Amino acid sequence: MPRLYHRPPKYCLHKGTMQATVSLHGERIYLGPHGSPKSHAEYQKVLLRWQSERDAVQVEEPSKDSVEKELSGITAATLRKKRFAGSPITINELALVFRRHARQYYQKNGKITREATLIDDVIRILRKHHATEFLDDFGPVALDALREKMISDLDWSRKHINKQVGRLVRMFKWAAGKELVDPGVPLSLNSLAGLKKGRCAARESPGVKCVDDSIVELTLPKLPGIVADMVRLQRLTGTRPGEVCSLRPCDVDRSADVWVYTPSEHKT
Repeated sequence: MPRLYHRPPKYCLHKGTMQATVSLHGERIYLGPHGSPKSHAEYQKVLLRWQSERDAVQVEEPSKDSVEKELSGITAATLRKKRFAGSPITINELALVFRRHARQYYQKNGKITREATLIDDVIRILRKHHATEFLDDFGPVALDALREKMISDLDWSRKHINKQVGRLVRMFKWAAGKELVDPGVPLSLNSLAGLKKGRCAARESPGVKCVDDSIVELTLPKLPGIVADMVRLQRLTGTRPGEVCSLRPCDVDRSADVWVYTPSEHKT
C-alpha cells in the first residue's frame, strides 16, 4: 500500500485537455470537464476512496533515516521518468532537486555561497503558497501573485524582489533543460515584466554608498593592527573582504620590489 498523507488530493485543471484531474498515489485520474457537476461528483468519490484507505491504514511516523533515504531517491532522472509516464511533477518535487543542484553548483572553496542561500529564501515562499501545484499549471499570474506576497509578507525591496523572481524563472528554465516541464512554462514566466520604480508598492532600498575617507581615518586607530592593515590593503587594491581574509604570505610573490598576488579564482 502506498504511503498515505494527511493532505487530501487536490482538484486541478489539466490545461491540455481542459479536464479536471486529481492525483492519487502518483496516478492521474481524469474527472471530466473542469468545473462541471460531473467532475465534482467524481472528485467526491476519489476523496471518499482516499479517506477510506487513510482510515484503514495506521500511519506510522517515518524515521529521519527513512525520510532522508526516500528524498535521496528523488532526482531529476526519476522525475523525468515520472513525467514521461504521464504523472505531473509538483513544485515541491522540483524545489527539492533544484535546491540540491544549487547547493552543489554554487560553492567556492568548498563552502556554499550566498547565491545558494538566496535561492533557498525564494524557494521557501514558493513552497509555502504553491507546494502541491503542478509545474505546468504555474504561470505569470501565479508568479505575479507570489511577488505580491514578497512585498506584503516579507517586505523585500523592489530590486531584491526582481532578482528573486529571476531566480525562480531560472529554476523553471533549469527544469525545462532537464525535461521536467514544458519549455513554454519558463518562457511564459519570463514574460512577466519586472517591478518599476515608483509604480509598485515595494519599498526602495537605500543603496550601498562609499564610506567617507575621513571616517576610515578615524576608525583605523581603533582597530587591531592586523585588521587595520587589511582595511589599508583593501583601499589600495580594491580587493573584496573574502579575498583579503583568504590571503596568505605564501601566496604573494615578493621576489621583486613590487609584490604580486595572483588569486586562484576571483569574482570579477
